[in-house]
Amino acid sequence: MKSITPYAAVAAFAAVLCSCDSPEMVKKRDQQALEITKLRGELAVLEERLKDLPPDRTVDLSAIEEETKKQQAEILKLESEIKDLDAKKESVQKDFEEYKRKYVIR
Repeated sequence: MKSITPYAAVAAFAAVLCSCDSPEMVKKRDQQALEITKLRGELAVLEERLKDLPPDRTVDLSAIEEETKKQQAEILKLESEIKDLDAKKESVQKDFEEYKRKYVIR
């Protein structure tokens, strides 16, 4: 029985080799080879495009966003100070006008 198994394997291998030379298989193999060549070309183009991509700026962007938030908070603080100073200016201006009315300059 052991002697039959190697013969069966050799016969199966010979059958596979003979079927690989059939016109359909040759045509299919050639089509696959063309498709592989086409896909390799496309892959090379895509790899070249990937090399041209700009570097990742995510870290820089997060730092800029943080700085923007700080600056906006500072702007709000300064705007409130401006409102307070404007109110104080109006109050002082009003007091000055009252003073001028009370003590007329001759």
